[in-house]
This record gives sequence, C-alpha cells and structure tokens, in this order.
Amino acid sequence: MRPLVPQVAGVAAALALCAGFAQAQKQDPPPIGALPIETVVEQLDRNGNGCVDLEEGRNYTSRRLHQMDTNKDEVLDAVEAPPGPGETTETRPISLADWQDAYTARFTSFDSDANGCLTRPEIEAGRAQGGT
Repeated sequence: MRPLVPQVAGVAAALALCAGFAQAQKQDPPPIGALPIETVVEQLDRNGNGCVDLEEGRNYTSRRLHQMDTNKDEVLDAVEAPPGPGETTETRPISLADWQDAYTARFTSFDSDANGCLTRPEIEAGRAQGGT
C-alpha cells in the first residue's frame, strides 16, 4: 500500500496550480485610458494596419464590458465597474450600447484626419486634450 500523504500533496498542488491559472485568466483588461499608447495600438489593432479603426475599438469595449459584467445582464452597475479615471463614463448603470456610443464619440473626437483610424499621434493628441 502506498503512503497517502504524497498523493494528497500531489492533488493539492495540482488544484493550487489550476486555481492560479483560473485567477490569471479571469483578470479584467485595463481601461483603454490606462494603457500606454503603444499598447493601445498593439492590443486593439486586430488587422495589423498600424492604427485602431472604430470597429476594433468597439469590439474591445464589448469584450471589456462582457468580462466585467459578472451577472451577465449586459449592463455594468457600480459594483461591477465603479466609476473611475479612464472609464468611458462616470454614469452607472451603463448598457453595452451606451458604453459603445460613448467610445464612438471619443473615437470621433480623437480622429483628427477623419479617416476612421486612430494612429499613435492621434491617440496621444486626444489624451493631451483631456480624453482617455
């Protein structure tokens, strides 16, 4: 008969590893305004053209809302997303449609050449003017 202690220790170690992996997978992405500009373009530019188009940004905001929406009602309340710096709006609750509309308004204000794609300099200039 094999000793039970090593088997229990092995199972406990495996469970701890799984719990740590699950915790790492569950982290919410940071607000766009909290990301360095180069990271914004790197993470949001899904088609690799060097700038962030409106669809890419709206898709990011959708993913972010769904990750933070713990009760899965497609609305963020103050418990799920306390208002803070870098957030799209200070108003809670906020629906996905309102969250995306706020992003679209900010995107448009940053898009100085109105080409539908934000470059690093446009994001930097928008942030300098008080946008996030």
